[in-house]
Amino acid sequence: MTIETAAMKTLQIHADYMMYEPLRREGSVYEEVDPSVREFRDIVVLFTCVEEDDDEDIVSSLARQVAASLERLGVENLLIYPYAHLSNRLAPPQRALHLLKLLEDESLKLGLKVHRAPFGWNKKFTLSIKGHPLAEQFRSVTRESLQVTAAKAPAEATLHQVEAEGRETLHVQLGRELDLFSINPALGSGFPLFHDKGWIIREELITLVRESNKAMGFKEVWTPHVFKSDIWYKTGHYEHYRDRMFTLVAKGEEYVVKPMNCPAHAMIFASRPRSYRDLPIMLSEFGTVYRNEQPGELTGLLRVRSITQDDGHVFARPDQVEGIIIMILRESLKILNTTIRGNIYATLSTRPEKFIGDPQVWEKATEALRGALERAGLSYEIKAGEGAFYGPKIDIDVEDSLGRRWQCTTVQLDFFLPERLGLEYVDSDGSKKRPIMIHRAILGSIERFIGILLEHYNWRLPFWLSPIQVAVLPVSTRNLKYAEQAKNRLEAEGIRTELMAEGTLEKRVRSAHQSRASFMMIVGDEEERSGTCSLRDYRGHTARGLSLEKVVVWLKNLYKERVKNVGEIDESLSRLTQ
Repeated sequence: MTIETAAMKTLQIHADYMMYEPLRREGSVYEEVDPSVREFRDIVVLFTCVEEDDDEDIVSSLARQVAASLERLGVENLLIYPYAHLSNRLAPPQRALHLLKLLEDESLKLGLKVHRAPFGWNKKFTLSIKGHPLAEQFRSVTRESLQVTAAKAPAEATLHQVEAEGRETLHVQLGRELDLFSINPALGSGFPLFHDKGWIIREELITLVRESNKAMGFKEVWTPHVFKSDIWYKTGHYEHYRDRMFTLVAKGEEYVVKPMNCPAHAMIFASRPRSYRDLPIMLSEFGTVYRNEQPGELTGLLRVRSITQDDGHVFARPDQVEGIIIMILRESLKILNTTIRGNIYATLSTRPEKFIGDPQVWEKATEALRGALERAGLSYEIKAGEGAFYGPKIDIDVEDSLGRRWQCTTVQLDFFLPERLGLEYVDSDGSKKRPIMIHRAILGSIERFIGILLEHYNWRLPFWLSPIQVAVLPVSTRNLKYAEQAKNRLEAEGIRTELMAEGTLEKRVRSAHQSRASFMMIVGDEEERSGTCSLRDYRGHTARGLSLEKVVVWLKNLYKERVKNVGEIDESLSRLTQ
């Protein structure tokens, strides 16, 4: 038996324009109104459904969350629009009307300018949606949590706060509905399976970081997933990290499924004699590591047990550290600006009370990090005494469109592992020295970063990340051959394309929109006769009579430049097709 949780469901739309007209009364409970056309501009429309177990507390929570959202958007006008189609578990009409009126009153008390569309009427409406990541938001407010999926978290939100507020619901729901990934209990919690569309997003992010790694001089390596436990005893991880490891025994020997890549990269460094001239040695790996997180800590893609890291390790001389850190920071900022484009917050964590190594070396290393932050143009906060026992570190957080801060980039100096593993190089005077090891991740966990992106963009990803970049829609079956030719031409240029030919054109437009295709290419008799195409974006804007070749050039440029375009026809297309 499935027990459904009570939830007040809303679809929030930030609209350039909204018009509705009451047509006829429906049911025995309705409001007496003047059935005239009402028009609004620059308004947030809250399509609202009241379910059978919703109550006053849920309504109050929803009003607060909506008010906070409008404040972020810089909008004060709210249209509450009764919309029963969001659920099949509707509250009785009198109860629903009471709660809708309460929502109106609570919103007015919070300082919003509110209009409520009449209850108990069939209405037609016309809507023009703004083109930004927060223009469309779905909320589901439950009595149990009284939290809103798309609400703004405190600026210092931790992962556990995100879990408590139920935010994983949004990206997990999108992952399931859009066939991106799944988590099957039969395989174990915390082990996401990326489907073909989800794989595309992973690969695009990996390609982005791989290009950056190449520009910085990293050499990509590959290391196995399982090592003998001996290395983990030697590094100290077995003693301090044992409860997070997956272990197994084969033929009397104990093995560990690697929880991190650094010992393997250290062994690559140690595989041959190194001179000071060889340094820095910079190794990268998109390695999947495995950590036995507790079931209560697992949250969709935000906290998993199989973690693919955009990992990098640098083995450097002390005089090289600052320059390398500056380079890594600058490349990290480029990547975060390409992907999320949010506010950046940097922190520098310094020597704790218990540490290993020479205090003077610590001081020089900390000053190198401080200098790198300043030369990279980053303001930063000092976290005194919060560094790891084996070295100071820099963390970079990025703020998403919901106001949440996510720690992404980490640059960690390590004096400990080179000592434990006996790493050394021959210096210019012939003496043997320990290299300084720099641990570096830009996105951190690929899985977690995808979860962040899905919620940040409310799934309408930028064109370069979108699994379906163009949906080709023939107007009728007689245009199918021409549509196939257009699809083949797009795919020949590397544009991810799907042909949607089943059902009515209206149904296929809706299906393409629901699948979050970036653009729809519509071809009918007129386009076939003239050898052109029509391009429609997710807002419903359509450009007609376009040369297919020029559209291909425009789309390829969107992809190559990794622009933020989330599926919008803009002036750059107009300039190209003039």
